[in-house]
Amino acid sequence: MSWSTDGPIGKITLRFDGPVNFRTMSSGSSITVDVWRARHTWWGTRTPQHTYVRSVLTAQITRDLARVRIYLKRPARYKTFVSADARQLTVLVIPPWMATTPLPASVAYEKSRVATDAGSTAVHVLRVDPRARGLEIRPVLAGNAVTGKEVTSTIATRSDAVAAINGGFFADTGRPLGMVVINGELVSAPLPRRSVFVIGRDGNARIQAFEFAGRLKTARGATLWISGVNRPPHTQGAAVFTRYYGPLTPPVRMAAVVRDNVVEAITAGRILIPADGYVLGVNAGDAALITDHIRVGDRLNLSLIVSPDLEVISALGAGPRLVKGGRVEIPFSWEWFSSSLLRSRAPRTAVGITRTGKLVLVTVDGRSRANTGMTLHELARLMIRLGAVEALNLDGGGSSTMVVGGRIVNEPSDGGERPVASAIIVLHRP
Repeated sequence: MSWSTDGPIGKITLRFDGPVNFRTMSSGSSITVDVWRARHTWWGTRTPQHTYVRSVLTAQITRDLARVRIYLKRPARYKTFVSADARQLTVLVIPPWMATTPLPASVAYEKSRVATDAGSTAVHVLRVDPRARGLEIRPVLAGNAVTGKEVTSTIATRSDAVAAINGGFFADTGRPLGMVVINGELVSAPLPRRSVFVIGRDGNARIQAFEFAGRLKTARGATLWISGVNRPPHTQGAAVFTRYYGPLTPPVRMAAVVRDNVVEAITAGRILIPADGYVLGVNAGDAALITDHIRVGDRLNLSLIVSPDLEVISALGAGPRLVKGGRVEIPFSWEWFSSSLLRSRAPRTAVGITRTGKLVLVTVDGRSRANTGMTLHELARLMIRLGAVEALNLDGGGSSTMVVGGRIVNEPSDGGERPVASAIIVLHRP
């Protein structure tokens, strides 16, 4: 590991004697880099002279997992760069004021004040054409994993996004609640009846509820129920943990490590997840699902089916739906939301689809003297006025954040950004 500076930007370079996989995660006080298939040769702490970096700690977490933690004096953003042979990883620690990026002409931002039944509130709108040349709209997870949280501005900066809004609901651990698809790969299974914002292979955006059916066929003819993806297994079911869970599984009492559809090991504990495979885990009472039906060397057939099959490339679950066919439609009870969410007045985030297929990304300020926030009915009517014929509510309250050109343009109600599990980002590649 080496340290250098480029003006106010700090640069940490990690070199390896072979290709590695990694993930990064940040908080207001640190940036963590987990590197698996890595056995570092140097332990300890370095204390560079830098405006934002307090110290850099290197440690070995497991036999094959190393961790570099960059402790910060104040919140900063970061970017990572990997060499072509994956033997060098560079982390740039960037002051927030330097993390700006120009907005292309195909992305338009506007701010206005909108009357509500309780006064008025600030509304921030991004208009994006997902079919415009060089633009891509997709969900991103904090730390590119289902276990963690980051603020929206940091997610935007490290993803080289020109704009971003916060994403869906999440558990305390940062695990997304509902469907997530990234680059066509199912990262988190849908919740029953919950609406999902999706972009298909054809580039068209939709809002749709999905159902999940997971099955695994063993070499011995047995069929196992897959109860979840990247979440703990249910009784009498098995869970699939992929690289999007993180470097290690949670503690599991019995598991099969699968690489290229072939069982590599039967084991237990916290297990390193192969980048080109998955770990199949079960609870202690269901160990026989693995011990009776799976052996090392077996070829397995895993099927994770989401229906209807819309050839989804990107997806992010949230809810409830706000608009359908150009009319207000909020099926909050059908989607298993409480009536308090419907009636409460709060900061809001939403995504809408216009009749021509363009996207409207919206945040509404609230919980302050100047800004009343909105109820879901007010939000639905706003989305229609903005041209949406389909619209979906995303996570709101203190999570509501919009980043445009690297700047936070709304007023998060917590007084600062709340760490979230996911975001919808807008990328521009000329």
